Amino acid sequence: MHFFRRFFDNDTVQVEGDTTTTVVRALAMVAMPGLLVAFFLQNQYPRRDQAGRWEDEYFFVLLTFLVMGLATMFEWEMLFPDRADFLVLTPLPLRHGRVLAAKAGALCCFLGLFLTAACLPGALLYPLIAKGPVFQQVLAHAVATGLAGVFLSAALVTIGGLLRCILRDGPFRRMIAVLRMLVTGGLVLLVVQYARYTESLHLLLSHPAQARWLPPLWFLALYEGILHGSAAPAFSGELVRWALWGTGAAMTLALVTYPGAWARMQRMVLEGNARRRKAPTLFLSRGVRALVREPQERAMFYFVGQTMRRIDRYQIYLAMYGGTGLALALACGVVLRSETGLPQLSTFGMHAVFALLCFWVVAGLRTALASPESLGARWVFRIAGSDDRHLAAAGKRWASVAWVGLLCSSVAAFSASGWGARSLLVQAIGGGCLAVFFTDCFFYVRAAPLIQPRMPGRSNFALFLTLYLGVLTPFLFGIAYVESRMERNLWLLIPLVLITVLLHAAVRDMEQRPMEVEEEMEGYDGEFQLLNLR
Repeated sequence: MHFFRRFFDNDTVQVEGDTTTTVVRALAMVAMPGLLVAFFLQNQYPRRDQAGRWEDEYFFVLLTFLVMGLATMFEWEMLFPDRADFLVLTPLPLRHGRVLAAKAGALCCFLGLFLTAACLPGALLYPLIAKGPVFQQVLAHAVATGLAGVFLSAALVTIGGLLRCILRDGPFRRMIAVLRMLVTGGLVLLVVQYARYTESLHLLLSHPAQARWLPPLWFLALYEGILHGSAAPAFSGELVRWALWGTGAAMTLALVTYPGAWARMQRMVLEGNARRRKAPTLFLSRGVRALVREPQERAMFYFVGQTMRRIDRYQIYLAMYGGTGLALALACGVVLRSETGLPQLSTFGMHAVFALLCFWVVAGLRTALASPESLGARWVFRIAGSDDRHLAAAGKRWASVAWVGLLCSSVAAFSASGWGARSLLVQAIGGGCLAVFFTDCFFYVRAAPLIQPRMPGRSNFALFLTLYLGVLTPFLFGIAYVESRMERNLWLLIPLVLITVLLHAAVRDMEQRPMEVEEEMEGYDGEFQLLNLR
């Protein structure tokens, strides 16, 4: 039970006993897409053609694939016991195999809950809607979607175990951060591929040599093979073998590598970490001092950098947001030619690439810095008499450093792809103005990074959906259109720069005003440890 609770004890759980609520909420969010899609499909049957049925079956397979990939990746650092687990449990009179079995059982229960929540609604409702042989379709649906989730979870556990066995702690953490971003980007690309090219799914399935590079299609073939047997489509034969062999290999490797990674981590904890933290170089120290002149702000700037490097939870947020932005930028800038199926650059879509990357990187930094995972360090800044305005400004500095590096990389990439001087100038100036606007919007709330308690009632899921789905998409189309106009008339850059300067000055003026104590914070005594003596 201890190991199972650890999967859900993160910064979203602030009150003891909320683990059950968090579990139910997470499982409900996982089950909701299957229920909604099954509800909307009921008017399509039994008139749905064969290509449409493949699209519907592929959706349920892809849903389970995404859910299990995100669940496994989000809790990647909890797949194996951490330092606290070993230090607490090793001195106790517990057999090594019993602790290993408990952790493995908790991991299986955690993944099994999400797998059941993702598969069960579709397995119960879709066969009734499809008007086919109910029992056979329930079996096909459960097996195909279940094995899709098992395959990806086992593959990610295998990758984590192998990296833990062969890498030291520092390189392992850096490699895992990169892999998280790549896995997130790959999953988002699968969603984009389904949304944009799902009507051409039958054309892709007619070429099994190309379809085998998309693992979700393996399990769609397995779905059709179980459902129709010998009358299954021609693509089922080869792809079904890939599904069965791939799942079996992933599960075998996961079972083999998990105990080895466990032993490796236990030895590292018991032997200790002899690596010392290196002091910042003279060049870095002078650069930070030139960038951040206020001592209180500079202290928070260093604190943010060291904390985000040390705690995996922040790296997860950055990797997931960065991977999402990278995948959407790639999908926006690269399109497939309908004649040959080969990728090519989209001139219009390339104008929205930096806007997408900047939005998701700045939003990811804001989400990470707003996570109260380091409340224990709050008292240091309070005792030192730090002004919250200076502490909040450090988060804005980190966002500025991120988008400046991103802008330089984007301009270099556009230059390498053959863009002219006018286009590069518009991209540099327009991208800088856009990045300043994003930074002012996301970091307008003056909250100290990492050490600000999360007060109840502040999260608004409907507002987030409206921002990320309803506002961002038309905004990006507008950005691409405006940049195209600016390339033909460079004088349009002047009003853009003036508007950005005025808005930024107005935001700076509001930030310099004295901060008022909010009603929710009045009476909050979680900042210092008190004896409560009367």
